[in-house]
Amino acid sequence: MKIWNGIVVAAAVLPLLGSAAFAQADAKLKTLVVAVPSDPVALEPGTNKAEPIGSEIILNVFDTLVAWTAPDFKVLEGRLAKSWTVSDDGKVFDFRLREGVKFQDGTAFDAAAVKFSLERTKATNPYVKATFDLIKEITVVSPTELKITLSAAYPAFLSILAQPQAAIVSPAAVAKYGDKFASNPVGTGPFAFKSAQADTNVVLEANPNYFRGAPKLSQIIYRVIPDASTRRLELEGGGVDIVQQQGQLSAIAAQDIEALKANKDLKVLEASSQIIRQLEFNNSKTDGPFSNLKARQAIAHAIDYDGLLQGVFGGTAERVYGPLTSNSWAFNPKMKELAPKYDPELAKKLLAEAGIKPSSLNLKLYSFQGPLWGAVATFVQANLADIGINATIEQTEFPALRTLQTSGQFDVALDGRQPWYNDPDAHITIGYLSSLANTAMTFRMPQDKALDDLILKAQQTPDMEVRKQLYFTIQEEIAKRVPGAYLFSPKLIVFARANVEGLVVNSAPPLNEYWSVSKK
Repeated sequence: MKIWNGIVVAAAVLPLLGSAAFAQADAKLKTLVVAVPSDPVALEPGTNKAEPIGSEIILNVFDTLVAWTAPDFKVLEGRLAKSWTVSDDGKVFDFRLREGVKFQDGTAFDAAAVKFSLERTKATNPYVKATFDLIKEITVVSPTELKITLSAAYPAFLSILAQPQAAIVSPAAVAKYGDKFASNPVGTGPFAFKSAQADTNVVLEANPNYFRGAPKLSQIIYRVIPDASTRRLELEGGGVDIVQQQGQLSAIAAQDIEALKANKDLKVLEASSQIIRQLEFNNSKTDGPFSNLKARQAIAHAIDYDGLLQGVFGGTAERVYGPLTSNSWAFNPKMKELAPKYDPELAKKLLAEAGIKPSSLNLKLYSFQGPLWGAVATFVQANLADIGINATIEQTEFPALRTLQTSGQFDVALDGRQPWYNDPDAHITIGYLSSLANTAMTFRMPQDKALDDLILKAQQTPDMEVRKQLYFTIQEEIAKRVPGAYLFSPKLIVFARANVEGLVVNSAPPLNEYWSVSKK
């Protein structure tokens, strides 16, 4: 107590209140709140199938052997691997690993943990079957040396090792939690998993012992906010720091982007992508209307591609002409000529030649949830109506749509592929190899030995120029089969509060890492 001008004053009160307010403000600056449209799926590498939210969390809780180097993401750098060499035949990869790295449970990272993790993912995750099945043997040479031998040359293998599915898990934690490891993930990453509440949030805490140095943030909260307008309001009001497109077109409506760009409290980060969104057919279904090539061609000519880009996207997406985007190093320029043109009359003619009455087709048009997906579905629905086809839109959550797709319970669906590494193999092999037809994110291609042989040859050819020419041929062959109507490639867009610093939008894979991010 102090006496000032005859008044007894509790001198410590104001400083204490000030300290509390300062601590609260500091905590807010150390916490990054990321708005996401739904709960993450598969928070650990062994079961992850490229669902964006869970995949991003994995890349912040775990580390991979290698990763793409910011800001261009065109060159791979070592993470848990210090260096590596590749044999002349492209089949043997020798890695030297970092020393002294610890998992978040305090156990040591070593070559045995890498072997355990990669073999575990290979055994449990069908999503990576096309690539991990090429692993013939993993040999622990010493605690800091590892040899991976492939059964065939695979030029994109290092890119595969940068994917979330190739992240390294704690063997001790897997032994401890068993089937519940996905609810208690433990890696070596900059943030450790703390908690998850369904339909509410996922909380990560900083790993102070991270081998690259402690992150600048103390906490990341992924807030589940299903409604796009609510996400925008929360962003503008400061309730969340980041809203992502996540490649799902479900973050914030395209028409709102210009208004957000004009808001001095916000910033909009954009980057080109190799994401493809399409109207795809169930190509494994032999008794459906689209088992007929001319029926598939008719639908492809019924879509007003330019109208879709101009009317729905307003500059936030580009035309896709075939199985690869035009910014891929293996894109065949001829695809621009081969791509279907908008021609409703030709579409009607092709349906007639296929012996199909448009009025007999009552389609369920499946799509992801979200206002922009809804706008795309409504646009396509109107295009189909113009040639006499009635389509009912069924917007479905990501996990449910994936289940529907892999079980083959659909005729046509709006879908897409979000590549996780910068190689045409990311689209072509998983999307079109017939042996993978029943796995997630494919065109469900029927058996086709000639096309399969081409795909596998391109996947395994070490000479990059030869590979490029093989992919040119593959694109033309796929175009002949019309497995879908290729619609657009969305830009990668991240909406952030202006005080978020150090965030770089990663295009390969299109997921954000927050180790270098801070708030001022």
